[in-house]
Formats: sequence, structure tokens, C-alpha cells
Amino acid sequence: MPNPWSRPATPAWMLCLTAGTAAAAGYALLPSDGAWHLVAYPIIALSCVIAVVAGVRRHRPNQPAVWYSFAAGLGAWLANTVIDQLTATAPWSQLSAGFLIAGYPLLGHALFGLIRGRVRSGDRTTGIDAGIVATSLAVLFWTLVAGDDSLSLLQLLVAAGDIALFALISLLVTTPGAHTASYRLLLTALGLTVFSDVLLMIVPFEPGGPADVIFVLANVLSAAAALHPSMRRLTVPLPQPPGFVRPRLALLTAAILLAPIVSLHQGATGRIADDWLPLGVGSIVLFLLVSARMAGLVLRVEQQARHLSVLVNEDPLTGVANRRRWDERLRTAMDRSAATGEPLVVALLDLDHFKRYNDTHGHQAGDELLTDAATAWLSGLRGDDLLARYGGEEFCVMLTGRTVAEALLIVEHLQTLTPDGQTFSAGLTRWDGRQTAQELLEHADRLLYDSKRSGRARVTAGRPLADAA
Repeated sequence: MPNPWSRPATPAWMLCLTAGTAAAAGYALLPSDGAWHLVAYPIIALSCVIAVVAGVRRHRPNQPAVWYSFAAGLGAWLANTVIDQLTATAPWSQLSAGFLIAGYPLLGHALFGLIRGRVRSGDRTTGIDAGIVATSLAVLFWTLVAGDDSLSLLQLLVAAGDIALFALISLLVTTPGAHTASYRLLLTALGLTVFSDVLLMIVPFEPGGPADVIFVLANVLSAAAALHPSMRRLTVPLPQPPGFVRPRLALLTAAILLAPIVSLHQGATGRIADDWLPLGVGSIVLFLLVSARMAGLVLRVEQQARHLSVLVNEDPLTGVANRRRWDERLRTAMDRSAATGEPLVVALLDLDHFKRYNDTHGHQAGDELLTDAATAWLSGLRGDDLLARYGGEEFCVMLTGRTVAEALLIVEHLQTLTPDGQTFSAGLTRWDGRQTAQELLEHADRLLYDSKRSGRARVTAGRPLADAA
């Protein structure tokens, strides 16, 4: 018997977040001199990497490689920081730089995997959007960073890596998907990582300094994100394809405007002649990507329009024409018959004892009977005939250019095609040239009920009302 006084166990992600935040605060309060930071940082950072791996093994997301790549990137940066704190002499300095640079493609691969996992299959717009953002930032990097002769090769690579991560983070923020607790924790961690890198450009690195503590806290949040159960939904796309969301539109607008803004800035400062090649190439690539994006949007609108047209005119269960389509086609056929004099015959079909069939076999079997019957009856009609579902188990048949006798043979043949040993009752009549569409169907409906009263499983054909009068 459960103890009513016992408290539920604290979730692992909450324990990680609480203990990690306390550890980051304690790390910030350590004395600036001595080896305390050198011991504390590897313990905290390595614990976070292990927690990420443990979260993957515990929750088993559908794309574990994304999270393992994320853990590897954190591990590479951990190795870089530890080596830098131990020594700055060769060859360890080169090894440290290698770990630093290696972290960027590992984290980039993880972010790209998260973005790709949240996108529905066949959707290429995210790749085009990534190209737009990356090209704009590349132009900005080339004109403002790469041209600075005071920067070393390592600093240029780090700046390029930060710009690439910023582009991927921006796309992750604007890609529709489940905004779970794990998603929010991870985005906060990524934002703190970028902020820490920006801070290092302003103030030099110092163990226990603001940039160092912020990066430690980012590792803690990353570990909590991996331990949260909702991390499994991070790479699951939405059930329905989203529209063009406003954050994505704002991001693309800013990215597209970067190239002309840089051109205006350099023109105003007199440097346009130095960087005309990257600006020109970047602008051409941007315009081509925007054209591809617009072509994709136009294609999506056309596909949705075709899909909507089908939904408006087609019965969703059986796939035959619906009542709306029937009314349109019947009016057109009546106009043509009045102009040409060709006969127009309509019939109403009603499956016999359909309610009893539903009660006996279940509603799913009843839906299958309606679908199978419609498919079978279509096979007995020619291309210009029309079969429509009028409602429930009632169907309409329109036959043009047939006499009543010919139409009667066709409908009786449809009786033999009815699946699962079922039958229908039908009323069949020819348009007299003066009836409205409603009057014509009401006449066929009366003949249908004559068939039901006569024992069902039969077709009752009647002359036009004018002829009968």
C-alpha cells in the first residue's frame, strides 16, 4: 500500500537544474587565485556531458545522433578550456585550438539535425531559408571580419563558427514545432553560449569571470534539456504543415536586407571598391535563393488550391462526387438537354437495410460497404455518366443520351455489382424539359419509395411527369 505521506520523486532534470545552478553559483564565488577553478570546471562540465548522454539513453529519442553530436561538441570545448588553463605552450596550444574548432561543426550538426527533424518530409523551404541566412551572414563576415588584418586565423575561424551557430539557432527558433520544456531549456542554453562568446570579444577570458560562469550555466541547461522527457518531441514535426510564420518572415527579411545595407555602409565610408566581389556574388546568390523560395511558395499555394478544389467537389469517404458537384453537373446537363434535345435520365439509389448492416457489422464495415459499392458502380458507368453521394446511403446517377429503357438496364446492372451480397432500391425518371432540378429529384425519390414498398432490391422507372399527365 503506498504511503500517503511519501513525496513523489523529484525528476532527474529538476535535480540537474537545481544542483547545476548551485554549482555554477559556487563556481563564480571561488577565489580568483589558486587551482580551484581548474578543478571545479572539469567536474561540472564533464558531469553535464555525461548527463546529456544519460538523457539520450534514458528517453531514446528518434534521432539520438543529434544529441550525441551535441554532447561531443560540449566535450570538445571542455577539452579546449582545460588545456588552455593548464598550459599555453606548444604543442598543447595547437591541440587546444583543434578542440575549439572541432566543437563548432559538432554543435552545428546537432542544431541542423534538430531543425531537420522538426520539418516534414519533402519540405525544402527550410534548406532554402538556411541558405538565405547563411549567405547574408557570410557577406557580413567577409566585409566586416575577414578584412581585418589584425585578427589571427584562429580568431577568424572562431568568428565564422559563431556566425554559423547564430544562423542555425535563428532557424531553430523560427522553425515550427513543439515548444516543450526541453526546447525552451535548450534554446536558453544556446543563447547563453552565444552571449558568452560575444562577451569574450569585449573582455578577456578569466577563470570564474562572467563569460566563464555563463558558459558553465549553459552546460547545465543543456544537460537539463536532455534529461527532460519532452526531449523526445524535439525532432517530431507538426501533424499539419505550418503556414509562413511571422518570425521566419522577419528573419528572412533581415537576412535579405543585410547585403544592401553593407553596400550602403561601405559606399558611405569609401570602401566599396575593396569588397565589390563578395558583395556582388553574395547579392546574386541571395536573389536566386529568394526566387527559389517564392517559387516554392507559389507551388504550395497551387497544391493547396487543387486540394481544396477536390475537397469541395468530392465526397471524402467514397471519393465520388458530392452533392455540391451533383447540383452543378445536373444544372449543366439540363441546359445542354434543353438546347440539344438529348434525353437526360436520373436515378436515386438507396442501399437496402443499411442501418441493420451497420448495427450488425459495425460502422467501420458500413463505411467500407459505401466505399466498395461506389467503386463497383463506377465500373458499370461510362465516362460521361455521373455517380454522386447524395447523403448517408443514398446515391444519385445521371445518364445523358440514354432512353429510360436503356437507363433501366444500366441501373439494373449496377444492382448485380453491389458488393457483399447487398442490394439497393432505386427510382429512375427522365427529365421532361420543364421540371426544376428539385422537382426532378423529388419525382425520382417518390419512385424510389415505390421500390421500397414493393419489397426492395428493385428499380422502379417512371415516365416524365408531363408525359404521365
